[in-house]
Amino acid sequence: MLQLAEDQSRQADAANRMKDEFLATLSHELRTPLNSVLGWARLLAGGKLDSSQTAKAIQAIERAGWAQSRLIEDLLDISRIVAGRLQINTRPTTVQPLVEAAVDSLRPAAEAKHITVTLSLDANAGAVTVDPDRVQQVVWNLVSNAIKFTHTDGHVDVAAGVHDGELVITVDDDGIGFPPEVAMHLFERFRQGDSSTTRAYGGLGLGLGIVRHVVELHGGTVTASSAGENAGSHFEVRMPVEPANAPAIAAPFPQPQLPSLRGVSVLVVDDDPQALEFVRSALEQSGAIVVTAGSAREAEARFSREPTDVVLSDLMMPGEDGW
Repeated sequence: MLQLAEDQSRQADAANRMKDEFLATLSHELRTPLNSVLGWARLLAGGKLDSSQTAKAIQAIERAGWAQSRLIEDLLDISRIVAGRLQINTRPTTVQPLVEAAVDSLRPAAEAKHITVTLSLDANAGAVTVDPDRVQQVVWNLVSNAIKFTHTDGHVDVAAGVHDGELVITVDDDGIGFPPEVAMHLFERFRQGDSSTTRAYGGLGLGLGIVRHVVELHGGTVTASSAGENAGSHFEVRMPVEPANAPAIAAPFPQPQLPSLRGVSVLVVDDDPQALEFVRSALEQSGAIVVTAGSAREAEARFSREPTDVVLSDLMMPGEDGW
């Protein structure tokens, strides 16, 4: 009994340490892109940047925003996984374009470290039935992970194809690798190889956990292997697939576009004045006629006086919510 109590105590202490490390890392990962946004915003507000510097600032702010958005999406996916609510939506898909789009979106990150990324696709693979968005997420996470843990001037090799009724995706790198005993922990949520890896390379250790869950929802497996530290790594995904009977749907990363909303009236409701002003400006740039309200009660009053075509509301406001 005493031994059992001691084991449980050690497990509880380890869980608490992991939680504390995760919260500290989360704070850092959220703050890093935010610092970039605030820093560049101050320089822009100073009005002393030339056109080239202004373009650089805008690009940096956009990159930081996307980084924070992806981090938040990963956290939301983990919460869905824990609650058993993460689902897949399978449909006929051509795999090659979505793998290529995921890899291409990461080339700037690779180029910044002078990492060569090669992509090998099975040109003869036909359409298969998978969730294209989630498969693309799997590829993005695996390749992003490889780039993160590969040194400057390194190499990352990505391959995808359909073989014997399985979609096979492999990602190889010549990066830091990992000891064999670490392999079993790589796909655990909130885990990387060890805490020093987290501090040195960043990240929350969520991506591979999401990869495993998405692959398993497709009935597949994901494995990782390495010959040891600084010996690179090999990740392999295998998912059973059926040939698609309908025309395939390619799923490249969506390119942000501003649709025309000319003549559409929109009531925007948000208790955050900055968010309210941003949404108003974005909608007006697309031609919308925008009215705003800072609370649900004010929105009801405005709508009763002047009904709009669309109501866009924050769902979490003090007092009455957006519902």
